[in-house]
Amino acid sequence: MRALSPLLLLPVLLAGCAKGPDNEAVANNAANVASVETFDESDAAPTNNQIADARLPTDDWVGKWTGPEGLFLDIQPSPDGKPGHYALTNKDNLDRQGDYPGVAEGSTIRFVRDGKDLAIRPGNGDETGFKYLAGKSDCLIVVTGQEGYCR
Repeated sequence: MRALSPLLLLPVLLAGCAKGPDNEAVANNAANVASVETFDESDAAPTNNQIADARLPTDDWVGKWTGPEGLFLDIQPSPDGKPGHYALTNKDNLDRQGDYPGVAEGSTIRFVRDGKDLAIRPGNGDETGFKYLAGKSDCLIVVTGQEGYCR
């Protein structure tokens, strides 16, 4: 039985070597100030200032622009509501009127008509090529010297 006594005491001896709470680490943690992590929420709803800043120069072109002999270009915001997307209705000659989707690209609105990539840009009446529009300053040009519309 005496031979077993040291074996029975072994767990008691080992338990005394077990690590207790580290009071020094607790003291160190008390000195640390909790930090707050911030996140940039890109999905957050834009503020009124951000909406105003997101306005494109081409947004000022919304409305009807007239050319000679009943020709016109009507620019409206796209029904899908995407910024920089427009619904264009254009009567570019006496025989044709069509609807085209347009997309802002810098200071132009690009669209495709008859398989041709075209760009609407600001200009003046002299650039339209029409005597009827000569001298006007608030105009949009589709093809210099051939097609333009003014307000």
